[in-house]
Amino acid sequence: MAKNKKLITFKIPATSANIGSGFDSVGLALSLYNEIHIYENDNSKKIEFEIFGEGENEISKNDNMIYSAMKLVFKKLKSNPKKGYVVKCINRIPLSRGLGSSSAAIIGGLLCANYMLGDKLSIEKDILNMAVQIEGHPDNVAPAILGGIISGVVRKNEDFKYIKIKPPKNLKAVVSIPNFYLSTETARNILPKEIKRADAIFNISRAALLTSALFSNRLDLLEVATEDKIHQDYRAKFIPNLKELFKETKKAGAYSTTISGAGSSILALVKDDKNIIEKVSKAMHSSFKKKNVESIIKVLNIPTKGAIII
Repeated sequence: MAKNKKLITFKIPATSANIGSGFDSVGLALSLYNEIHIYENDNSKKIEFEIFGEGENEISKNDNMIYSAMKLVFKKLKSNPKKGYVVKCINRIPLSRGLGSSSAAIIGGLLCANYMLGDKLSIEKDILNMAVQIEGHPDNVAPAILGGIISGVVRKNEDFKYIKIKPPKNLKAVVSIPNFYLSTETARNILPKEIKRADAIFNISRAALLTSALFSNRLDLLEVATEDKIHQDYRAKFIPNLKELFKETKKAGAYSTTISGAGSSILALVKDDKNIIEKVSKAMHSSFKKKNVESIIKVLNIPTKGAIII
């Protein structure tokens, strides 16, 4: 591949969705990126994949989520690339850990195909629309495309209504990534088909408070604003020592602690303070360790920009 000319690079951020009370409606971008480099393919007119990093031994180089998304663009635009490409994927977002790896793959595929066909689709409308159609819900794909904190993504006809919240400058994300998978399908199937009215009201009131707290920089309200009765208690059976982890991170100084996406990763929002970050990180790691679960801690920013084109 050394002889092939690099044409463009896409960087797609990880995301954390649900954010406690904001089930399927609030998500944020994280400064952990998958990269996709597109090269000319001098040896073939086909699209060939090279995969490095997370999932390099698991993801097919012939039939993967990126290529599936690309084919949908080709179908939509009723055209195929006139020449070959090498698509080099450098994956840093762990698979099946609730950090938006599938969203990053979908968005990466859509962006690649759009580039190959002359950038005929708009990113904030067409790409977002297609990504939501593929993923099924917007709370991961929207912040991955748009960046920041995205609240209340609502699809009306072919358009989307949403609020993008600029992350408070003094807010950091501490993410605990345990060494076990939890598929979105498994995590969704455990949820009840119907919920009590009281539980719905509980979440609605707190989700409204969550958006207001982030907008007004009232980070002291995040603890109560992220309380939830719709999904986290049900998913706790898949995540060892979750309730103690929540309790210990609160004692360590976290504003809030929630399951990231469908799990298995955990997201703590904390003040940008070295001492607090260290205490919260230690609390998260030791809580899993008590159940013989190894984990990796990452301290991340919430970037204001989503997918980046270089």
